[in-house]
Amino acid sequence: MEISSDLIIIGTAVLVAANCASIGVFLVLRKMAMMSDAISHSVLLGIVIAVFAVGGREPVAVIVGGVLSGILTISLVELLYRSGKLKQDSSIGIIFPFLFAIGVILVTQAGNVHIDVQHVLYGSIEFAPFDTLYLDELNIGSKSIWVLGILAIANVSFIVILYKELKISTFDKSLALGAGLMPLLVHYLLMIMVATTAVVAFESVGAILVIAFFVVPASAAFLITDRLSRMLVLSVSLGILSAVMGYLFAIFADVSISGSMATITGIIFGLVWIFGPNRGLVSRWRRISKQRFEVDLGIVLTHIHKELGSDRQVSTSSMSNSLGWTKEYSKKLSEFIQEQKFVEKNTQGNFTLTDIGLKKIQNFTN
Repeated sequence: MEISSDLIIIGTAVLVAANCASIGVFLVLRKMAMMSDAISHSVLLGIVIAVFAVGGREPVAVIVGGVLSGILTISLVELLYRSGKLKQDSSIGIIFPFLFAIGVILVTQAGNVHIDVQHVLYGSIEFAPFDTLYLDELNIGSKSIWVLGILAIANVSFIVILYKELKISTFDKSLALGAGLMPLLVHYLLMIMVATTAVVAFESVGAILVIAFFVVPASAAFLITDRLSRMLVLSVSLGILSAVMGYLFAIFADVSISGSMATITGIIFGLVWIFGPNRGLVSRWRRISKQRFEVDLGIVLTHIHKELGSDRQVSTSSMSNSLGWTKEYSKKLSEFIQEQKFVEKNTQGNFTLTDIGLKKIQNFTN
């Protein structure tokens, strides 16, 4: 049964998103998000050198060359950073443009390397249905689907097998070292998986979308949950959602598929950043407003207690004048403290504290 081109493109994008978003969680948690940017660009140098070495774009040679280039990038960044002279972001900013620029020079100057700069940035996911894989002259489907599917199995296996080591070394390197979990080895294994994922995804969707899928879904998931297991599931889910919605938008608007997917990741992150349940702007504003209201509640009850102790009467208008609040806000607080039975209002419209109000003042003071 022949699979439609649309399904192959969506399947390719979904697999790229799932692979990058799952590994990207650990990059975000380790504050190494920009390392994905460095690796995604610098693998170009390894790919071009591999093509030169074997005389063509052999998949295995391309992957090996790209991974080695990624490892070189990581090693050089680590070397500069550990020298104590530069911070990690500065080290990344020096190494990856240098290696990427060499790769671009080789691409533009070598006629037998069939890679252009636009392909490097945006990929060629539109052609995924036409790049098929044959087994004994039998067409077994899209090459990208098979390669990315195998990569997905490798990434899932890596995370499952080393879940404890990844989790502990991510959050507490000293504990991991004391427990004999070899955090340095885990770090380099993770970087190898990042490089491998970047190389394989690079061929289909280009550097821009690889970076977006590595960083944005994981960052959005981080704003939603504090649990690593949930963060992994959410990151992959948001990445897949971005891939599908991005493709549908690209078809509707007749624009770049990779660009649309990257844009949708940004939109989804923006929505989570604003409306996220824990760290979103709206929820933070609500928490701050609630905390402010609680503080003002304590202030107004303390004020009433102090005024009554001095044999002075307290009403809504006097409270507004004494505390410098607007009449509307003072009225809102007055209604609230009456509803909660913290105070009672006498016939003259003045407040008297109840036992519940006195207890609330004591709790606030404590």
